[in-house]
Amino acid sequence: MSRLDGDRKKIDTIDKQIAELFEERFNVVKDVIDYKIENRLPILNSGREKEITEKNTNRIQDEDIREYFKVWYEELLLLSKEYQKQIQDEK
Repeated sequence: MSRLDGDRKKIDTIDKQIAELFEERFNVVKDVIDYKIENRLPILNSGREKEITEKNTNRIQDEDIREYFKVWYEELLLLSKEYQKQIQDEK
């Protein structure tokens, strides 16, 4: 197996883990929006969103990729809000 094949195999394994964690995260998001609906809370909490974006971005040790992670994470939060909105609209 070439180094490229080995790296691609590692990426496949990581991608599988990312998919599993994505699904797990969105299952929790569903619980969050259910709570927000029951308690008449808004989907967006910009203070919390800023706080968790900063906290999670700072977990990235490699400064060369930190900004890429931040962009990816902000997109994840956007998808999360869209999912919450979809559930809210259905109820």
